[in-house]
Amino acid sequence: MSERTLLLLDVDGVLVHPVGYKMALRATVNHFAAQMGQPAMGPDDEEIAIFEACGITNEWDSGAMCVSAIVLAALEERPDLRRDTLGGTLEAINDEGAPISRPDYRILARTILPMIQRGQGVPAALHLAQLAQYTDAENLPLLAALLDDVYTIRTPTTQIFQNHTLGSVYYAETYGETPPLQLDSYLKQYDMPLLSKTNRERLLEWHGANGNGAAVFTARPSLPPVDLPERNIQGHAPEAELAAELLEIEGKIPLIGQGRIVWLAAQHGRTSTDYLKPAPVQALAAIGAAASHTEKDALEAAAVLYEEGTLSGPLAALKGDELRVFVLEDATTGVRAARAAVERLRHAGLKIHFEAVGVSTHPEKQAALREVADHVVNQVNEGLALVFGN
Repeated sequence: MSERTLLLLDVDGVLVHPVGYKMALRATVNHFAAQMGQPAMGPDDEEIAIFEACGITNEWDSGAMCVSAIVLAALEERPDLRRDTLGGTLEAINDEGAPISRPDYRILARTILPMIQRGQGVPAALHLAQLAQYTDAENLPLLAALLDDVYTIRTPTTQIFQNHTLGSVYYAETYGETPPLQLDSYLKQYDMPLLSKTNRERLLEWHGANGNGAAVFTARPSLPPVDLPERNIQGHAPEAELAAELLEIEGKIPLIGQGRIVWLAAQHGRTSTDYLKPAPVQALAAIGAAASHTEKDALEAAAVLYEEGTLSGPLAALKGDELRVFVLEDATTGVRAARAAVERLRHAGLKIHFEAVGVSTHPEKQAALREVADHVVNQVNEGLALVFGN
């Protein structure tokens, strides 16, 4: 029996300080506030941290929720400004010139937290379902235009957010159409590495030595698996790859991002949300990728275990090994996903010691992480000391 240590590393809040995403989120909300003739209303860092502490880690969700709250605040004050379309309603609000009270975004996040903890669905859609219980039914089509399917580029907030995130050039390359705004990529301009150069070198040296393996495990949009025979990148935003490039680990450590999961889900007639964290499939794929240094085979093995309950490919190759699996995450959803993946592997007969390391400096996020993690640290370099043993 050989001993192996596998490490799953989240990106935002762990490897990278996602300043670009935060600024893009604020810019998106401010863009729509301006369309209503309002001052800047984007969420501040504290409010963003509350969203994340409540498991709302995708800005496609939080951005749509913030904008919908502003629209709803306006319509509750002036229902006569409601029009048949979202664009027409924003224009009517702007033409009227009436001030809108800034919503408390923290309440939005905390209100749907119980449903997120029960794994009931996508946060923006959960918020829409909740709004349906008390808002005027005539408001719902307008709110649905923002909240019903935030994972499509046709959703107005997602479109503007992606434009800011990717910049005009990457946006045009990804979606094959002219971007709404001419911008440079906020990710390239503002993101900052949290992984120290010393630990980056140590991680790369550690990865593969003595059976060790690491994988980047992120809900960021990404390209499909790097080792596909034919790789169609149309429609896939390279946001995870931009993070890997910033960290100087691109092509050196397997990357299991959203684009990889989108590809896998399509092979099995699933939606990506069926497989992305907090579902266990993405974490299973990351474990297989860390062990085998492959992406396609690890993804396929994860789906087989999830759908059929059997070990195959890189996951089957772990039989007989004594495994230690670490995950470094800044969100409870990722920790739960990794823990659920490990439980499936244990049920399939693998012997695994699992440790979850929560990473955050924010008190509310730390409190949430303590409920699900074995350790909570302030930053990734502290967490890696637990893995490396110093």
